[in-house]
Order: sequence, then structure tokens, then C-alpha cells
Amino acid sequence: MPIKSATKPVSVNPLKVGQPLGGVLALQGIYRSMPLLHGAQGCSAFSKALLTRHFREPIAVQTSALQEMDVIFDADRNLEEALDHIWSKHHPDVIGVISTALTEVAGVDFQSRVKAFKRERALKDNLLFSVSLPDFQGSLETGYSSTVESLMDAILVSAGGKSPKKQRRTQVNLLPASYLTAGDVMEIKDMIASFGLEVITLPDISTSLSGHLLTGFSPLTRGGTPLDSACQMLESSCTIAIGASMERPARRLAHAAGIPYHLFAGLSGLAASDAFIHFLQKISREPAPVRFRWQRENLLDSMLDAHFYFSGASAVVALEPDHMLSTAAWLEEMGVELKRLIAPCSTPALQKTEREVWIGDLDDAEESAQGVDLWISNSHGRKGAARAGASFVSAGLPVYDELGAHTSVSVGYRGSMEWVNKVGNVLLAERGKGG
Repeated sequence: MPIKSATKPVSVNPLKVGQPLGGVLALQGIYRSMPLLHGAQGCSAFSKALLTRHFREPIAVQTSALQEMDVIFDADRNLEEALDHIWSKHHPDVIGVISTALTEVAGVDFQSRVKAFKRERALKDNLLFSVSLPDFQGSLETGYSSTVESLMDAILVSAGGKSPKKQRRTQVNLLPASYLTAGDVMEIKDMIASFGLEVITLPDISTSLSGHLLTGFSPLTRGGTPLDSACQMLESSCTIAIGASMERPARRLAHAAGIPYHLFAGLSGLAASDAFIHFLQKISREPAPVRFRWQRENLLDSMLDAHFYFSGASAVVALEPDHMLSTAAWLEEMGVELKRLIAPCSTPALQKTEREVWIGDLDDAEESAQGVDLWISNSHGRKGAARAGASFVSAGLPVYDELGAHTSVSVGYRGSMEWVNKVGNVLLAERGKGG
């Protein structure tokens, strides 16, 4: 179905989160890494503030701190100084140089400067890569997936383009989508491990942004996948990609190392969870653990209990593309009418969907939410939902007015049951107001 777009000269109450922030988020899932935003100081300040409010954890990020005269005369000097400072003072395992709208519009050839720095420093046991992420294109989702793809390319280059002689049958790769919380990633890893499989996750925010009480301070990321583990992804028997946006990194790994991949649009809801468990049974050649049978029964019972409140309800969903499609799928399972689906940008997955999708902002969501029962978006939509008289459920990024949002679980049978109950309680409370 053709994607529709609102026609207005400006964005009102924006839904879109810029690509560079998605790149910064991806690098938080790599151990001892440092994202370097090549742009003005405010670019990194915004990313750091927004991610800190959402995760309530320290965020590793640096900037080249460009000013007007730097862009006009010599932006390369700032980049080289920033790289030299990071490398000499912190010695990270991974440095990702991320462009911004400022450097893209100015036409700065930062990628050549990065390559020159690598040659001069003869980096062998560390990764330094660059990725082009202008704010005026895409969104958080595309920035995240592009960064993972560039990181994958850097890993393949460091391996010399050689595939391992033998693959490990019980080892699989996991490429989680940008919308999955730290709790979601941990849940998926646990599900895979339950079938006797070893899993390497890239990136892995479940061990870096899930909350920890480590003592001391480090400007680098203190969790995530170590570089040596990421390099072992070339020995895996298959790759599991969650979210359509992660297909490009999975395909890149398949073409370079011959590792087949399987794509799941999402893991929320009964049908999606069934498909995932069936796939894990197939590749592991092991029966599903008993606990998943109980979790499935629990989910079915919760769906039965809640269908009185979901059936006939209407909803507006405004989220990143992959997250929106996954949420829409399980809402349809519950009999909810999707009044409007809104995404911040167009993606190949949206172009293929049979659902009607709009590219717009939270102002468009507010206009279409008059008379609906449910509004699902990030925290920026709460006031619009109140004005429209719709019950609000926060999801996506940022969620800064709830505790524990970054560790909540919405995948698999257990996570789906939690969300059925969570949204069902919101609908139940709204019905209770009417007496």
C-alpha cells in the first residue's frame, strides 16, 4: 500500500529522532567503545542528554566541537585532534566517527581523514571506522542499522576478508533492532541459550545500559560485546536479525562469510513468538523447554482475559518503523482497530506492508487521535494524547517519565503477556472512569 505523507511546511511536535543518536546508541552496545560525533558540540550534548534521560545511565560520547570558522577553513584539524585525544588518553577498543548534518552539508571529507589516521597510527588490534549519518535523512532506526553495518564492514576488513575454515554449529549471531530495550535483548539471549546455543549479540545493550552498580568511572562503555567476541561472529552457523532494518547488516555478513540469516520482523505477540520458538527448535534440533509451554499458556490466558477490553478498541501508533510494525501486529491479534500508523521516515519495510502508513509527526497523531481509545508513542506524545482524550502508553525512545522503561520486556511469550496486561490495564482504567 502506498505510504502517505502529511503536507505541511514544518514539523510540529516532532516524532523523528536524528540518525546520529541512533549511531551513538548502537556503539553503547560495544565494550570499551567511544562514539565520536563530528559536528558542533550541541549535537553530542543533545544525544547524551536524551539517552541519559531514557536509560538513566552514563552515556559514552565525544565530539569534534566544530564552530563556524572550523567548518569554513579546516574541519579536518578538529577531527584529528579529537581522535588523537581519545586514542592517547582512553585507548578504546572501538572508535566510531559519526557525521552530522553540519559536516554533511559542508561537504567535509571526514572518511578520508579517518583512513589516514588509521594508516598513521597502524591500528591493528583496535577498530576505527566512520559512518555517514546526516540528520536530514532517516531517523534513529536507520542511523542505528547503518552504524551496525559499518561496524560489520570494519570487522570483516580486520579479518582480512578470510572466512573461518569451520563454523560452530551451536553458535549463532543476534542482530537486535534499535527499538528493543535492554530487557528485550536479555530475554532474547536467554531464549536462544535455552536451546543449548551460544549467542553473540551485536550490539548488546543488555549488559551496558540495563543498570549496574560498577564502582569508579570510565569515559568508555562499560558493557556490551567485546571486540574479540564480535570477531568470532564469522564462525557462527547462522544470524538472527530482529527487525527489517537489521537485514542489511545480516546480508553483508552472509555475502562476506557465507553465514545464512533469518529475519524476524518482530517478536511481540503470539504468532511472532511461535515462529521464533519453532525456528530455534529447528536450528538447535532440540525440543522447546517446558517453561516456554507454560509461558505460552499464560499468554493465551491473558489474551482471553483481556479481549473484552481490547476488542473494538481503536489506536494510534506513532513509533520508529520496525517498532510500529511489530506493535501493530500484536494489536491486530488482540482485535484493536488501527486508526492511524505514523512513522518518522519511510523504509523498505513500510513500502512492503499492506497497512496504511503515514510519514508525519506527533501533531498528525493528535489530529487523528480524536475519539480513539489508545495512543502509543514515546514520552513526547503524552500531552497530545491528553488533549485528544486518548489513553496513553509510552514506548520507544525516549521514555523519560517512567522508571524501568529501558528494562521492560515486550518480546517472547513472557514479554507479550506483560504488554497485553499493561495496555489492558490502561484500557480498563479508562473504562472505569465512565462508571
